[in-house]
Amino acid sequence: MSAAKRVSPRQARQLIALLQTVPKPIIIHCQAGADRTGLASMLYIQQIAGTDEEISERQLSVRYGHIGIPYISAAFAMVESWEILEEALFGLTS
Repeated sequence: MSAAKRVSPRQARQLIALLQTVPKPIIIHCQAGADRTGLASMLYIQQIAGTDEEISERQLSVRYGHIGIPYISAAFAMVESWEILEEALFGLTS
């Protein structure tokens, strides 16, 4: 995964499958621990832990170091990925 590139539904399914089967506890970390880690955490708590959408979305926020500003931040790709994945994988809309 790259913080500057959108994650496809296929990649997200692969990550979810990995997160379901990997021995626990697990540590998820990327270069800064905010962008790809935030998206992976969102996928985990939404799809595996069964947490609601609002709480899931908090994982990709400035609180955890993610600054996804359109046209300014390359990490905005993680926000775009989540918006696409919500509909493509989960049938959710914001």
